[in-house]
Amino acid sequence: MSSEEPKVRGIVSEVGLERDEGHFRSFNLKIGVLVKGERRLGYEEGERLMRQFRKELLGKEVDVTPIMVRCPICGRGFNSERGMKQHVRMNHEKKKAKKTRKTRRKKKV
Repeated sequence: MSSEEPKVRGIVSEVGLERDEGHFRSFNLKIGVLVKGERRLGYEEGERLMRQFRKELLGKEVDVTPIMVRCPICGRGFNSERGMKQHVRMNHEKKKAKKTRKTRRKKKV
């Protein structure tokens, strides 16, 4: 894919180890990516993209850059914005709600 084309985004759908055929104690890391488009694909368009990726990517070296989304509150790293938002909702918003309830109770007394 040329640098002029837009970047393709995707979700890692599989990470695993595969034994290297030539060396018994050697393994290869295998990563599967589910490509996410800006819109839903029809069958014909999906086949066209599949042929394009096979032609341009299979058997070639690629650079993989892991994406790290940091929590703005605690700095913990996540591999997706969705995961980070869920973390904030489950961990930080509960703490904020508890503090608000405690201050309301103190004012009533």
